[in-house]
This record gives sequence, C-alpha cells and structure tokens, in this order.
Amino acid sequence: MVKYGCMRIRKTRENLPLFILGLVIVFLFFGICLKQQALNARATSDQSSSEEETEQHFVTIYDNEQRTILRSDAKTVRELLDRAEISVNDGDKVEPGLDEEINANEFNINIYRARQVVVRDGLVETIISTPSNDPETIAADAGIELLAADVVKLLPYDKFLETGMTTVYQVVRAKTICLDFNGQHTTIRTQAKTVNDFLQEQDIDNNPEINWVSLPGDTKVVDGLALSVYFQGKHTITIEEDIPFTERVTTDYSLDYGTRNVTQVGVPGKKSVVYDVEMHDGQILSRTFISEVVITEPVEQQVTVGMKINLPAGSHEDWMAAAGISASDYGYVNFIISHESGWRTTASNGRYYGLYQTSLGRLQSDCPNWQSDPVCQLRSASSYANGRYGSWAGAYQFWTSHNCW
Repeated sequence: MVKYGCMRIRKTRENLPLFILGLVIVFLFFGICLKQQALNARATSDQSSSEEETEQHFVTIYDNEQRTILRSDAKTVRELLDRAEISVNDGDKVEPGLDEEINANEFNINIYRARQVVVRDGLVETIISTPSNDPETIAADAGIELLAADVVKLLPYDKFLETGMTTVYQVVRAKTICLDFNGQHTTIRTQAKTVNDFLQEQDIDNNPEINWVSLPGDTKVVDGLALSVYFQGKHTITIEEDIPFTERVTTDYSLDYGTRNVTQVGVPGKKSVVYDVEMHDGQILSRTFISEVVITEPVEQQVTVGMKINLPAGSHEDWMAAAGISASDYGYVNFIISHESGWRTTASNGRYYGLYQTSLGRLQSDCPNWQSDPVCQLRSASSYANGRYGSWAGAYQFWTSHNCW
C-alpha cells in the first residue's frame, strides 16, 4: 500500500510542469483574443468616424430626357453638378436651387433647359427663352398679363419655315358678357361659345318656364354681349342700388367768379334692396318694397366756387360808351339796369341773369365771359332794347308802365 501511494505522488509531480504550461498557453490565447477584439472595435470606430466625415448620397439628375444616377459626397447641388461636369446656362432652371444642401440619401435634381418659344397675344408675337413648360408661366415670362378666364393654348405654328418653330403659345382672351340677372348687373369673362354654353357654365337653368332669357340659346358670344335673365312668376329679388351723394358748396371771394374746384370728390353709396316682384318674359308686372340695408354710406362732395369779379375800369358811363350807347340814352339805360340788377353783372333770380336780366342761354351766347364783361352785356342789352322796343326810350316807357321789360 505504501509503495503504491509513493508511485502516484511521483507521477503527479512529473505531470505538474505540463499542467502549468497548459495554463499559460490558455491565458495567452485568451489575452490575444481580447486584444484582437479591442483592435477590431477601434478599427470599426475609426471607420464609422471616417464615413461620417465623408458621407455619400445617391443622387438622381433629371436633365430634360436624360437621367443620371451617381453616388457622391458633394455638399451642395452646385458642387455635385460641377463634379459631374454638367453645365447650367443662363435661363436654365434648377430645382432645388444650386446652393441647396444635399441632405438625403436618395436626392433628386431637376434641370429644366431654357428654349426659345413663340407667344402670340392677338396680332403681337414675342419670341422668348424660357425653361418652363407651363403655358401661363410662359405667358408671364413674355410680359403678358392674363385676366380672369383667359387661357393659353399650344397650337401649330404657321411660320415654321421662317422660324424653325413648330408650335406657338396662343393667348385666347375671354369675352365679356354684361349680365343682368334678376336686376343684379355684373360683367363676367368667359370662354363660352354660345349663350347656352354660358348659362351652363354659370349653372343657370335655361328652361323657359323657370327663367326668361333675353337671347336665344344658340346666340354666339361676342365681346360686350348684353344678356338678361329673369325668373318667371312671383319671387323675391335683392338689388344693389346707388345712394346719391350730396354736394356742399363753399364760396371763395379770392377766386375768380365761375371757378369751381372740387376739394372732395363725391362717391355714391350702396344699398341692398329687397323687393317682391312678379315677372313675365323679363317684364316686371308688379314690385313691392320689402326692406333695404345700407352697404356703404355716400361720401359728400365738397366744392369751392369763386366769387371774385374782375370788372373793367371806369364808371357806368364809361361802360355804356364802350358798348356804343348814345349819351342821350344814358339816363334810360341807368334807370333800367339799376332796377333790374343794381349794376351787378352776376345778378340772378334763378331764371334770368346779368345786368338786364335775360335768359342764361342768350347771355352765354352773346357774352361767353358775361360775369366779368359788363360792356358786352350792355351791348347785348342795347340790341334787345332796340330790337323789341325800337329804342332805349321805348324800353324805358314800357318798363315804367309794367315794372319789367
């Protein structure tokens, strides 16, 4: 038993170095593995950092009919197009803009190349360079203002041999219809060809039992066409009516007589009036007022009227002499003129005017500047006195008998 135990202890001692060597090898192996993992982790980190610094995107460029796909780390659209050696000319349009940042993995760039087109508006033709394919945008590029309902159509061009262009952008101007719809007047622009087309466009029933239409349905629409549409029978209508403005007159004796200065322009107001009406074929058989609402108040017109009279120098006798009246008639003339107007050239009773109180029409015809021209008025008065009474003496005798002449 003792011998056997000794042999076992000896055997164990002989294997101990091999055991220790195995442990060392195991530890070295695990150490190498751990170091390799650390190196791999560091390499992965460095690679990720590098990729972040030089991030690349897939970009698709649409250049008219050509499509180009590439991968690039360019920061902006301009930089990418420069690298791809794609030039952009004046007038070309790039979407998004050249200075836009490329910030998506799948990024699209559209290049619209400028080209020459013909735009026709009436008899005026304009050739422009534009990158647009939108007709309305092309018209705007040609400096053409489109109004409501105007359209632009692409049509064959009849001057191909002269220009080399096969199509023309034709501006088709809408026509205006002056519509009276149950008393409401409005102007509508339309591309409709006939009255029926217009009624359908405006969603107006053309059944004669419902609506009376002033023109046949097949009437061609021309610019400025007047069209009336009224309901048949009894119904309520609302009409927008004007409210007349008032005028306030201020006299100014520093301004020449007859001068009229509008210091504030009058503006009519608006009111909405409701009526019960009975209509038949566009004729109002009866109308009853229901109510009204003022939409806008009228604006008063303010006027300054000049009252200053610049009469010629001299006495009344001087004026009579200048008018060719005989000195022997001065007394008769002075009597009549003093009683008629007090020698006021602008005298008026609302019916007769001037020194000798005659009709305004006669006075304006004989003396255009009658307010400040007493000599002309006296000359006209002398013609009247001699023509009707034979002389100033005859006129005087009539006046003293009738207190007028």
